[in-house]
Amino acid sequence: MATTTSSALPLARHIDGDRTGAVHRIAIAAPERAKPDPQRYASAALAALIHRYTGETDLLIARRIGPGPTEIIEPRVSGDETAAELLAAVAAAPPAQPAAGRPCHGLVADAAAQDVADRAALTLTVDRGTYELLLFQDEFDDEAAAQYGRHLARLLTALSNDDGVLVRDLPLLGDEERQRILVQWNRTDQSVPEPFFHEIVADFARRTPEATAIALPDTALTYRELDDRANRLAHRLAAIGVRRQDRVGVCFPRGAESLIAQLACFKLAAAAILLDPDFPADRVRFMVEDASAAAVVTLSAHEDTVRGHCPVLALDVADWHTEPSTEVSAPVDVDDLIHICYTSGSTGAPKAVLVRFGAARNQIHSMCEMTGMNTDTQGTWLAAPGYGMVEVECFPVLAAGGTVHIPDVSVVASPQLLQDWYLDKRITTTLLMKPMAERLWSLDWPADTPLANIRVCGERIQSWPPAGLPFRLINLYGSAEATTVAGCDITELGRELGPEGRGRRLPPIGRPIPNVKIYVLDENLAPVPPGVVGELCIAGHSLSAGYLNRPEATALKWVPNPIDVDPNPMLYRTGDMARYWQDGGIEIIGRVDNQLKVQGNTVQLGEIEVVAARQPGVAQVAVLAHRDADGDVRLTAYIEPKGEPAPAVRDIRRALREKLPAFMVPSAYVVGGLPTSVNGKIDRAALPEPPRSRPDLDSPYREPHTDTEHSLVQLWTKVLELDGIGVRDNFFELGGDSLRGARLTEQVRELFDVDVELGDLLHEPTIDRMVEVIEAAHAR
Repeated sequence: MATTTSSALPLARHIDGDRTGAVHRIAIAAPERAKPDPQRYASAALAALIHRYTGETDLLIARRIGPGPTEIIEPRVSGDETAAELLAAVAAAPPAQPAAGRPCHGLVADAAAQDVADRAALTLTVDRGTYELLLFQDEFDDEAAAQYGRHLARLLTALSNDDGVLVRDLPLLGDEERQRILVQWNRTDQSVPEPFFHEIVADFARRTPEATAIALPDTALTYRELDDRANRLAHRLAAIGVRRQDRVGVCFPRGAESLIAQLACFKLAAAAILLDPDFPADRVRFMVEDASAAAVVTLSAHEDTVRGHCPVLALDVADWHTEPSTEVSAPVDVDDLIHICYTSGSTGAPKAVLVRFGAARNQIHSMCEMTGMNTDTQGTWLAAPGYGMVEVECFPVLAAGGTVHIPDVSVVASPQLLQDWYLDKRITTTLLMKPMAERLWSLDWPADTPLANIRVCGERIQSWPPAGLPFRLINLYGSAEATTVAGCDITELGRELGPEGRGRRLPPIGRPIPNVKIYVLDENLAPVPPGVVGELCIAGHSLSAGYLNRPEATALKWVPNPIDVDPNPMLYRTGDMARYWQDGGIEIIGRVDNQLKVQGNTVQLGEIEVVAARQPGVAQVAVLAHRDADGDVRLTAYIEPKGEPAPAVRDIRRALREKLPAFMVPSAYVVGGLPTSVNGKIDRAALPEPPRSRPDLDSPYREPHTDTEHSLVQLWTKVLELDGIGVRDNFFELGGDSLRGARLTEQVRELFDVDVELGDLLHEPTIDRMVEVIEAAHAR
């Protein structure tokens, strides 16, 4: 398992240059066996502590004994070596020189070393067999310093007691610490009302039938209408053969039909396979076949996309409205499947996550409780329909008896239009992916806005929101495999920490939601102390049932729980690296694999590489993610051709668009030989930055001539971070997407004082067409 490689120790701010100021002084009793050779034991214990805290293996340890010069050694520390081997390694470690920008991890010195400026982040002094740990107070708070002292003392004792113990098994945690981490921070047991989501909606249809359940730009559905239509559709699905525990494809854009179809599936105790009609047809058909769908429900416009493997029911042309509206309610168990959600897979094909009714019920209850939803709640549906985010965004609102508002597609990608829509519809709660949330919280908001909270998800938040926002920002953490498992009000926490505290840490994901246990574990699935990086692992009611038709992949991620078998026999290994802070908050550090988030969607870069490598003339492929100037993820594909002529970028891009969702298609391409490391693997660190030059396109280059064209080229250049753009180039073939499109549209409105919509760009995404739109607007 990978660990952090940062040279800055956890719980501390690494400060370059001289250190000055007050220090913590922690006395540590020396074990009897260490007293004859205290410097060697001090060096070994310090090296073991740093290795266990940071995962680094090549350390720099400074040693100064007496008035002589400081010696720097570079011991290599491994978790697989014994205590005796570690002691021998520090004794025989060769002298070294610290590289530029790589300070020493620790200093072992005798008590005469009083020059504060020479001390490292951790300084251990030795005085005739006694030890004192010195830590700077401006880098370590009281709790962190005390923890370092306790753990160093345990390591010294263990090193002197057992020559054969492995470094990775050296004890760090005491009983009190284990109790706090494993038990106190996971006291989440809570009763959840028994009815499942569709049963709650049916109850509201009986109690408040005329209350608005779904509000669209041109229509609305009451709870009675929503439930009646779901019952009628359930009767029709049963008539064509859908039975309990079957799987039904649900392929719609955001809208009432999708929610009706999902409710109909749930009433039959059948799982809804979430499909996005914007996905390539081959990908959708693969999902339908892979999930063994008994039927697919869609609209006539998407019938060709899903046709071929099972009966297809197009709601806008079929006569299902003639079915009775009598209640359909097949018995449901917590382990029955509610959703089948496809995520990116490293093998080149998407993999299906099996979401349980019990996990969805716990999540819905937690979201309602976390945000205080009730019958007055005005919520939203903005997330893409092909993923399980509907459980987080829409279902809690309906389970509270509130109203789900669904905007026009042009609103979703524009921060300004979205803010206007929130205010106009008096939205009280919403769910946003991190890039859009950051843009929304940077806008000016009226103090009396009805918006009470924004739940933020999709990517790690790496900056604190500004002070004084009139609504709460709740950082959510979860995945399709484990639904939502943690949340944190980062606006309130930011106020509590103050400027200095915010400077020391990133926004955390917070604490586990009800009935979920979260652990940060080492490679042996043992708990690690606060500040130490490990893998985030989850147990409890939130877990899905694994991957469909992927027993090996399931066995790698769902493992026997070594901590709390009863009542949680399985543990889900997320692959996210995290660490606890002293208050129990959890901070996500990174990933152990080649997975990341793009526009809030989980993406395995390996899937893109596999699909690209299958194209004619391609030998091998590497895909990397970079951040653009606005912090958004930009994918770059590095293509090594098999020979001459090299494959055309436009052909590769076109092939990827036919196989992958738009957010997985790289925006930049580099064709040429790929650098390799000494072991023959692609050296990803040596790959160049994405090019700024205009890519190979289907359209010939045409330079700008008019002032308007020149101005638009400048805007496109800034948004796309590309040079040499022509006026007939397609915005999306240049690497644009809906987020960049919304950004560009807003800048065009401001520069030319015209009312341009995102749809104008989406319809014909070229500069010369945009010129026509601007001129037509000015002529009116």
